[in-house]
Amino acid sequence: MRTLIVATTLVAALSLGACSKPTQDKTAQDLKTVGSEVGSAAKQVAATPAAKSLGSDIKQGASEAAQKMKQGAKDAGAKTDQALDDARDKSDKR
Repeated sequence: MRTLIVATTLVAALSLGACSKPTQDKTAQDLKTVGSEVGSAAKQVAATPAAKSLGSDIKQGASEAAQKMKQGAKDAGAKTDQALDDARDKSDKR
């Protein structure tokens, strides 16, 4: 979303340099209006139940992923400890 706004502003700024003063003023006013409308639309979308549900789903997914990563790290640590113990045992037998 930010990329679109930045790109639109950049194109408008470049276009303004080649226009007359009244055209520049009109374009600037139009950009302000569009910016306001985009902000209003973004707020409306964020307030919808679907967007709120999506946010909740993302939080739940992130929590589940974190738990799985934590368990995976514990398992990897246990396997590493076991491998080190096995290596020590083999080294002691020599």
